[in-house]
Amino acid sequence: MQTRRLGNTGLQVSCLCLGTMTFGLQTDEARARAILDRAAKAGINFIDTADVYPLGGDTGIVGRTEEIVGRWLQAAARPSSAPAARNSWATRCAQPRCGSIRLSRHSSTS
Repeated sequence: MQTRRLGNTGLQVSCLCLGTMTFGLQTDEARARAILDRAAKAGINFIDTADVYPLGGDTGIVGRTEEIVGRWLQAAARPSSAPAARNSWATRCAQPRCGSIRLSRHSSTS
């Protein structure tokens, strides 16, 4: 798998990024883990996720995708994986950290 340096971070990420917007609704956790395992085996270490995923459900399930990806990363101790977490206006303002993008990004990566 070809990689590229991510900005000035020094991180090497795969040229392909795995999208996860269906994990937790259309794709159950067991299937999501199988997809993540297969992507990792293929050399993909760049994973797209967001605090509003999975798309298509009600607000009670937002964040489920990040939880699934987080459990997968933690269980396999994958320091070379680079989740690309994005924060949305809707969920940021629904929580007490509204208006603090720095805090929101810190919370997503902790």
